[in-house]
Amino acid sequence: MSQSQDIQFDGLYAHELTVSRSEQVLLEDADLHLAPSTITYLYGENGAGKTSLMRCLAGLLPEDHGVVYWNKKPINHPDSGYFQDLIFLAHSLSMKNELTIAENLRFYANLRLKGRVHQKSLSNDISGVLRELGIGGLENRMFAELSAGQQHKVALARLMLEPAKIWILDEPFVNLDQKTRGWLADKTLAFKEQGGVVLFTSHHHIDELPVDQNVGVEHE
Repeated sequence: MSQSQDIQFDGLYAHELTVSRSEQVLLEDADLHLAPSTITYLYGENGAGKTSLMRCLAGLLPEDHGVVYWNKKPINHPDSGYFQDLIFLAHSLSMKNELTIAENLRFYANLRLKGRVHQKSLSNDISGVLRELGIGGLENRMFAELSAGQQHKVALARLMLEPAKIWILDEPFVNLDQKTRGWLADKTLAFKEQGGVVLFTSHHHIDELPVDQNVGVEHE
């Protein structure tokens, strides 16, 4: 299928996608459709290629073959709006150790909002989300000083502070206490109900989060 051919699928659609890593084919000629208002669970053993597939869908890893579309346009098309609509939370978290919690979150929010929010209002929003996550009052703590669980909560705060239409989440439930797992499940369901698209991985079944489809990545 050429990029100029009409695509009938809204949301994220990968057509005839082939992805490899170190000359090992992880996915071959696969079609994948993540429709609006759906949650998709991506599963597979360690090293099977889940993260590589997510990076490809996030536009960070080139596909060997095939095209990834967002609302009927290739994700790299200037009119697709995909990268403005996407939040990709990788396992690495992509936070700066030399910045505070608030500075990290303010950087990402301003990058996406492009000055369309008053900074005092944004600071209040950051404080509110951190309280929900059980790390209120730590806004000025350096990111490097936090525990692994606290750092992960800071990354999750981005989901509440930045407008988006699709979440691609690599192990979002790792290092979370039971209360925060419930909080994340509730927020994910609310995002879905608002028309959002969610793709996530997890090493364990998440009882609190019903999914609409399961997609497996495995080596032969």
